[in-house]
Amino acid sequence: MLKIGELSKLTGCPIPRIRFYEQKGLLPRPERSLGGQRLYDERAVERLHFITNCRANGMKLECIARFIEFEQNPQKGDTWLLARIDAYLLQAQHYKAQIEQAERYLKHLRENFPPLNSLPTTTPRTR
Repeated sequence: MLKIGELSKLTGCPIPRIRFYEQKGLLPRPERSLGGQRLYDERAVERLHFITNCRANGMKLECIARFIEFEQNPQKGDTWLLARIDAYLLQAQHYKAQIEQAERYLKHLRENFPPLNSLPTTTPRTR
């Protein structure tokens, strides 16, 4: 179990935002210690990673909330939600393709790099 500060450090999500997501019902209600501190489990970590990744890619909180609501109750699905899921899937596939392209290029550069002992020592360039 993690305290809120530990959850914040692990996920990179600020404490006030974690509390906000909890208040909005996006995070499961945490257990409380005897002293009243919030205690988060692995499920909360996964959910918070999902939320922060979605937000970083432009997804609105309304969509995230509807996705979570649907996950908990599949009868909440409708055509609007299905269209959002399909749109975000396409967007995720596009981002994935871009990252894979960058990865291929970087691997190509790495494979063509000369041995380290033959490299001059330099300092990083600044703009």
